[in-house]
Amino acid sequence: MNFAQFVTTEFGTKLWMAIGRWLPPFAGHALAGIITGTLHRRKQSSVYRILYANQAGVLGPAATPAQVDAATAAVLRHAGVTAYDLMHIVAQGEEAIRQAMEFPPELWADLEAARATGRGVVICGCHLSNFNLGFLAFALRDIPIQVLSAAHPAGGFELMHELRARGLLDETPIDGPALRKAIKRLREGGVAATGGDWPVGVPADESILFFGRPARLPTGHIRLAMAANAILLPVACRWTPQRGYFMLSTPHLELELTGNREADVQRNARRVLTVFERWIAETPDQWLMYHPIWD
Repeated sequence: MNFAQFVTTEFGTKLWMAIGRWLPPFAGHALAGIITGTLHRRKQSSVYRILYANQAGVLGPAATPAQVDAATAAVLRHAGVTAYDLMHIVAQGEEAIRQAMEFPPELWADLEAARATGRGVVICGCHLSNFNLGFLAFALRDIPIQVLSAAHPAGGFELMHELRARGLLDETPIDGPALRKAIKRLREGGVAATGGDWPVGVPADESILFFGRPARLPTGHIRLAMAANAILLPVACRWTPQRGYFMLSTPHLELELTGNREADVQRNARRVLTVFERWIAETPDQWLMYHPIWD
């Protein structure tokens, strides 16, 4: 079990929420640094090797092993900080979540332009920085959204249940009923979100170019948009010392369709990944990807 998986189990969530509730940021960040520093020293662990390989893919063949190792350490540090921050902010309540995430005017402009088409919007998320906090803050803006995730959400995250009960957040595992529900929502002009860089469940024979190399990455968001005649809106979260956490977006993407289904899937997936490549290259230490992307 890796760091991300642990903090999203029911026990891990409750533990981190307790730490977040009672430890002030300076102490919480220090504790996170100790934990992730230990993970960095375990060079043979699966989490280290996966993060190292993913960072090597981003940095390219010119990067030395020392540079990739330093980048991996930076990813682990950022992962620890975001895990603590998520629980610390959630423990303070909804207003704290709203205040912790900046939604720049350009993001609202991109979203409004997408919704003005009258069609559904598939939000394509990139796993940068505190992306879970971003989705919670987005739901608290009173925009109902269905999140298609790789697995059932953690049982200890009470706010998720509250948002579901209020009809603001519908987090569903990616399966047949959830996809049919998402297609119906999109055809009615609604919003659904899923990760565009999460390789879980991708068929072994499916690959797409990412940072110049064939990668095992999903195309489900493209197939979903095609099935519902929806449009694509890439988004991500980023952190800087000056701004804290804030959301990134680009103007929505209309599907480019030629009639060759599989070629169209690849073409449109690459268009989304081109956006992700730019964002990840700008802050590779904030790409929190705990699954192997390249063979």
